[in-house]
Amino acid sequence: MEPTIAKLRVWPIWKGLKHFAVSAVCEDSSTGARVNEFCQSLARCLEPNCKITKDLWLLSELRTPQLRSIAATETAQADLVVVSIHHAETLPEGLQSWIDLWLGQRRNHVAVLLALFDPLHLGSSSSIQAHLGAVAKKGNMEFLVQSEEAPEDR
Repeated sequence: MEPTIAKLRVWPIWKGLKHFAVSAVCEDSSTGARVNEFCQSLARCLEPNCKITKDLWLLSELRTPQLRSIAATETAQADLVVVSIHHAETLPEGLQSWIDLWLGQRRNHVAVLLALFDPLHLGSSSSIQAHLGAVAKKGNMEFLVQSEEAPEDR
């Protein structure tokens, strides 16, 4: 993780932050665990006194308009936006409406969109990756994709 993060244009800014906001959407407990693992690894790379706040939303919660609105407002202000989902051909239900909401509220601050996926041997999400890449471009954000390593690769 560290070499990938260090290559980001925003890394020099992130390294000096005292507060770092993460907003993440996950499908279930295993995709949520990926977000937590990534944030723990990121915390080791930031300043020791940097406070990381993390808002973690389940996709099922985004189906409720009020919760989707709250999640979008938090996401619009985040330094790091994470989408942690399983491989699929298309975006899961509710994800696009959440994306549309926070993109519409986003201000012009530096941020990164990160897509976390299952190990590559479990399938491909190239269409979702392309879509999220377009979202990042539209939001003037850097975009990263990371697939979890297979257990035997760890």
